Amino acid sequence: MQKIQNNSSKTLLLVIILLSYFVVGFPDGAFTVSWLGIYYDLTLTIAHSGYILVGYSVTYTLAGVMLARLNRFMYLQTIYLCGLVIMGVGFVMLALSPNFIMVLISIVVYGLGTGAMASSMNSYMAKHFTARHNNWMHCFWGGGAALTPLIMAQMMAVATWRTGYFVITAMLGVVAVMLLISMYKKVWINETPEETEKSAEKSEETENQAPENYLTKKWHQAVEVLTFFFLGGTDYTLVFFTGIVLVESRGLSPYAVGIFSTVYYLFMTLGRMFFGWLAKRIKEVPIIRMGCVIALGGIAVLYFTSNVVGMALTGFGLAPLLPTLVSDTSNRFQSKIISKLVGYELAAFGAGIAVLFFMTSLILEFITLEALFPIGVSFIILVFLCNEVLHKVVKSVNKY
Repeated sequence: MQKIQNNSSKTLLLVIILLSYFVVGFPDGAFTVSWLGIYYDLTLTIAHSGYILVGYSVTYTLAGVMLARLNRFMYLQTIYLCGLVIMGVGFVMLALSPNFIMVLISIVVYGLGTGAMASSMNSYMAKHFTARHNNWMHCFWGGGAALTPLIMAQMMAVATWRTGYFVITAMLGVVAVMLLISMYKKVWINETPEETEKSAEKSEETENQAPENYLTKKWHQAVEVLTFFFLGGTDYTLVFFTGIVLVESRGLSPYAVGIFSTVYYLFMTLGRMFFGWLAKRIKEVPIIRMGCVIALGGIAVLYFTSNVVGMALTGFGLAPLLPTLVSDTSNRFQSKIISKLVGYELAAFGAGIAVLFFMTSLILEFITLEALFPIGVSFIILVFLCNEVLHKVVKSVNKY
């Protein structure tokens, strides 16, 4: 495997990754604002948003499942660049969409691009960097998700939501050029097919000599993937439905709860900065435990007080879970399966968004809105328990 030669080149590569991952947050942030323009412009209903979320999640999930197969023929950074191009194509299609069918197709397209970018770069970071760096990378995702609503709102004020997507696509073009230059200058760590095969053979030899170093059973991988399924449902379900619950069930004004989503993403970004710093001092498992406990405390504050502080704590607590869990994959499993497993993890994350979001929406509609908070607690506890099961297995196999 080609190694980064010195600290300066390693720093340069990290800067390129962080800046480029900023755009992975663009779809989520832009759509939260552009949806209002699309809604009125194309005369849609609220129900259409459900179809959009499912369509986006399906192709996002598909991209993660395909990652290992694509990685046999392409470098991870090449998959990442292709995902960026697909995302840009989806944005342009969306900006030109005359009806809902084209809107749905466009979002399905950029969902595939977003999924390819997220799965490939998370896999790359798991292989070559640490939990600290992975938290920083996801912090930049939060920056992108926070910036694009401002851009879209400004474009809608002076023109239309369609113009907003053209502007955001131009920003993607700048990042694409940066990635192409970095690849031409050979800044990235490349792994040729021959080196991949040798790495796999070395991993097999290591497994035969010291099997206690890794988790090797299929059910270990299944529990790892299931952790991300519950985490995907937790994040989107809480941030989307909390405002509805507080307005419809608690009597808060829409204006008062409008700040809740902004606070959530702001503190998620701050949380990833903090836990990225903390990851240099403590290991992954304690960070995951701390994040779960803080998030549970935040949900409790929301449930008992309806205070925005609860939203801040929830975002702060959930912040390190995705990047830290991805990073810990390389500590638990052999390097030869990291790309495949991280792809499945991100696919499960996308599936959790669609399945658990839809399940929660039915419960809230037909039973009670107040069920949101117990549901959120249940999802976080399931994430915690899945991680603890694997940690216990790791401890037990390393005794021998």
